[in-house]
Amino acid sequence: MEHPFLNSEDISKMKIEDIQSKITDLTGKLQFAYSMNNGALIHQLTMALESYNIAMQNKLQDMFPKDQEEKYKNKIDIK
Repeated sequence: MEHPFLNSEDISKMKIEDIQSKITDLTGKLQFAYSMNNGALIHQLTMALESYNIAMQNKLQDMFPKDQEEKYKNKIDIK
């Protein structure tokens, strides 16, 4: 579940480095929240972290061309 107060369009406009920096910052804050056993803060940080992780995944997927997926789709078949 993404954080309701974070605008996903604004996050998607950020550079990959900035998104990664924010993920690192939120992860540190989340570790602190777990150490303090603050459930409400953990929930808020988890939602914010998910919003940034989704933006990061979308940025990384956009870096790779879609036609490459079809080109190599049948090359590796592990069954």
